[in-house]
Amino acid sequence: MQIAYTLLAAAAVGLVLNRLRVPGGMMIGAVIGACALNLALGNAQLPAYFKTAAQVVAGAFVGSGVSRGELGEMRKVLKPAAIVILGLLLLNVLSALLVHRVSSIGLLTSLLCTAPGGISDMPIVAAEMGADASKVLVMQFVRFIFGIGVFPALIAKLTAGEVQSAGGPAAGAKNKGKELLPVFLTLLAATAAGLLGKASGIPAGTMAFATVGSIAFKLLYPRAALPLGVRRTAQCLSGAYVGAGIGVAQLMELRLLAGPALILILTLATGTLLIGTVLKRMGLFSFREGMLAATPAGASDMALISADLGIRNIRLILLQVMRMITVITFFPSLFKLIAGWLS
Repeated sequence: MQIAYTLLAAAAVGLVLNRLRVPGGMMIGAVIGACALNLALGNAQLPAYFKTAAQVVAGAFVGSGVSRGELGEMRKVLKPAAIVILGLLLLNVLSALLVHRVSSIGLLTSLLCTAPGGISDMPIVAAEMGADASKVLVMQFVRFIFGIGVFPALIAKLTAGEVQSAGGPAAGAKNKGKELLPVFLTLLAATAAGLLGKASGIPAGTMAFATVGSIAFKLLYPRAALPLGVRRTAQCLSGAYVGAGIGVAQLMELRLLAGPALILILTLATGTLLIGTVLKRMGLFSFREGMLAATPAGASDMALISADLGIRNIRLILLQVMRMITVITFFPSLFKLIAGWLS
């Protein structure tokens, strides 16, 4: 019954925040609901296989959104993607070292806190790798809020009057995944790949393999897709898993995150400006496009943000997808090596 109560509390608060259009509301609400239950009754509980299920669904959602045509277009963004990913990695390591120095947060947790990943993805990765998922969630929420709520407005102001390049058309609407058979087959392929990744012992292997497996399945079966509701379910499960592990001691430690959050914001802002400048001078993007490319928000979020700023360039969306896949697939292994080497 504890599992049922935990899921019920997580879903209730998650749905409320999602209805209120709070960024990342389903996951944040799930964390709050499960955490509140744990603080009130001390018996919030969610087994590890719920975390595995959330990883599989998150990977499937990313992978099923990449079509064959978009994979062909990815060759055109390899160079700017390499610049963005390497630049963000350097900033990630630098800001993590600063966070680790000024706080009591462990180096591996600091690396995951400052990773240009996702609010739904990195806490799950952190839990799998034995890092502090609650701290990672808070820091990723800060990154998410500034990535979609503050940086685009600043970018628009800095580039007011700039003539935008035509670029390519933005990706059109995809199959919403309302048919049951494509959804079932997509989840089946992602589950098989995800379990293989889990057995491999690779950090974040479950999500990474599920993502790559879903991309491969999408190429073989173009109807592969997942509805948004499935993604919401994964967010609820991952949020509930994190929230169930937060008690009084963890909440007391969260007060120490003001300094690390400021470091994260400053390094993200600096990185966005520097990487955007490099991309512009190399003639790969306009200044506005370059800074949007370097803003570590989600691929779907950037599609909407770019359109709001008068840009409909599919290269930006593809670059964000490539960044997200790279961060999920390779960064955790690098973080483990870096943390082990520096420790």
